[in-house]
Order: sequence, then C-alpha cells, then structure tokens
Amino acid sequence: MGQWYESISEDLAEWIKKQKIFFVATAPLDAQGCVNSSPKGHDALRILGPNQACYLEMSGSGIETQSHLEENGRITLMMAAFEGGPRILRLIGTGRVVRLDTPEFNQLLEDHYKGSQLYENNGKRAIIMVDVRKVGTTCGYAVPFYDYRGERPTLMNHWAKKDREAMKKYWLTRNTYSLDGLPGMRHEMLGPEWAGKNRQAGEAIILPKWATHSPFNISAWFKSGSNSSNATILATGIAIGAGVVTLINNRRR
Repeated sequence: MGQWYESISEDLAEWIKKQKIFFVATAPLDAQGCVNSSPKGHDALRILGPNQACYLEMSGSGIETQSHLEENGRITLMMAAFEGGPRILRLIGTGRVVRLDTPEFNQLLEDHYKGSQLYENNGKRAIIMVDVRKVGTTCGYAVPFYDYRGERPTLMNHWAKKDREAMKKYWLTRNTYSLDGLPGMRHEMLGPEWAGKNRQAGEAIILPKWATHSPFNISAWFKSGSNSSNATILATGIAIGAGVVTLINNRRR
C-alpha cells in the first residue's frame, strides 16, 4: 500500500543510497509542453538531510530539467527496487540549478563528491538541489527483477577526452533552449547572452503572468488546456453571455 511522509527517514535514506539508477521528472507550465523524464546513474544522487537531496548533472544532449526548474521549480525523483523486496519511492519537491564554477557548486562538490568518479570528470554541468516536501512509497509489485552489471563507461570516457572549450561548444549547440523554447544553459562561459544568474537558495519562484491564478487571466486558460477544450469553453461562455444579454433586454421591454 502507498504511504506518504513529510521527510526522508534514515532507513529510506539508506535504501536510496543502495539504488543504482533513479529517474528525474519535470515539466513546463504550458499544458502543450513536453514532460521530461531522465534516467540517472553513476552514483550521482546524495541525500543531504531529511528534506533535501541533490544530484550531480553531467553534460548531455538535453537541457529540459534546468529549463523547467528555472521556470517553475517542480521536480520529482523516483527510484525502484530491482532486487530484494519490492518498492517504488518518490521524492517530490522544488528544485533549483547550482551551476558549474559557483562557490556553492564547488562546496557541494567538495563535501559530497570528492573521491568519486564524477568529481574527477570533465563533463560536469550543474548540481541540481531538491527541497523535498513529500516522500512517497508504493508497493512496486509490478517492477521486474534486474541484475546490476556495472556503469556504462561511455559518458565518462567521452568527456575525459574533452576540454572546457569543447564543452562550451557542445552547450551552445545542444543546451541553449529546451524542446519548448524555454531558456536553457546559463553560464558566463557561453558569453554575455547566457550569463543570467540561476535562482538562489530561498529565492522565490516568479511565475510568468499567464500562469498566475486569476479568473480574468485568459492567457492562462488557453495555456492550460487543449485547443478543442479551450474553444468549447470560450464558445460556451459567449453563448451564456449572449443569453443573459437577451434575457435582460426582453425584461426591459
């Protein structure tokens, strides 16, 4: 049966540390946008406390997670047991991007990744910080057994051969925008256009105007539903409004 908790208990933290793969899910606010789910390995995840986790993000062909977090902050980390007793665990919360070369990034890297393969590799892109507000466990009875055979060396080997200039070119080619056109990589290394700062710890998430909750926000209506449903709602509203006007005019006669 599913259970929900307000924090990560010590026994769950120990279980999380033993998992070889976890999945990251984010999405843009636009209902027409692409929902993203990414698998992660290489011992990248760290539990920092009862309500905080982080993972080291390597450079890759997509930038969806960073783009979505900068826009709205929503994130879920999920892992499942592929051996032993069944379990699925989700960490639901708010994330932010700690970009490469910042003092916070350097401190987190030194405190939590020193001695690991990730610490030494050239392809590091950011550390994703997650403030966890809900922890969920479910049965996992339908998750199959799999045997862990080891980490794929391909990504590490690739970036071991590259310098920062090659990484910069890769970011500019692949990481400047999300699939939905949201801003992606933000780093001084890419030039003035991409030097905007990421959201800091404790800094409020500022939603775009169309996403604010207001009964008069027409843009939000259109962004949050399908084209057909939006058209239906609009047509119904117009019909109701016309009916009310007709009724008022008839009563005045």
